[in-house]
Amino acid sequence: MILDKYEMVFWDFDGVIKESVSVKTDAFEELFKTYGDIVRNKVKNHHIENAGMSRFNKIPLYLKWSGKEPTTVKVDEMCSQFSKIVKNKVISSDWVPGVEPFLKKNKKKFKFIIVSATPQDELLDICQLINIDDCFFKIFGSPTSKSSAIKESMLENGISPKKCLMIGDASADIHAAKENNIDFIFRRHQFNQNLNIDPDCLVIHDFNNK
Repeated sequence: MILDKYEMVFWDFDGVIKESVSVKTDAFEELFKTYGDIVRNKVKNHHIENAGMSRFNKIPLYLKWSGKEPTTVKVDEMCSQFSKIVKNKVISSDWVPGVEPFLKKNKKKFKFIIVSATPQDELLDICQLINIDDCFFKIFGSPTSKSSAIKESMLENGISPKKCLMIGDASADIHAAKENNIDFIFRRHQFNQNLNIDPDCLVIHDFNNK
């Protein structure tokens, strides 16, 4: 088994556990669809091109584009709506093939940890609702960065980088692994076909027979 030499395994969520990479794009489109196609398409394109930018910074900007004053009340309201849309879409999205039984089968063998850009409370709710929260030793969401979560986990548990692995599907995951000198497995799917990765990096498409 490929993971046998590791003690701690870090997981991204969208695109690695659930087929939910496009969920936030879909949610932004839904949130701003009443403002017309021009605004909706502008929002969609900006979100895709600025994947690392927080929703809390995007929504005030998108409200301005929509001709609305981004007051604290309005921004909070839109963020709350966005969170509900995302949560429902993630829960209803497909599992990455094989990942659910893989997690449940190996949760006592490894320290599984989620490191995601999704807000912490939202991520915890999602994991509880899809019944995988007990598979993870710890779950990190924003505002904690992926790199900081990995570093903190290794230090707190006294585990060396050689015993740690990151499984991800985006450049942010690759960078977080490199910053902490841990091994990385890349999950390839339809939304990251054009992302260039190290030729020595192990690539998987699912978790069946892995």
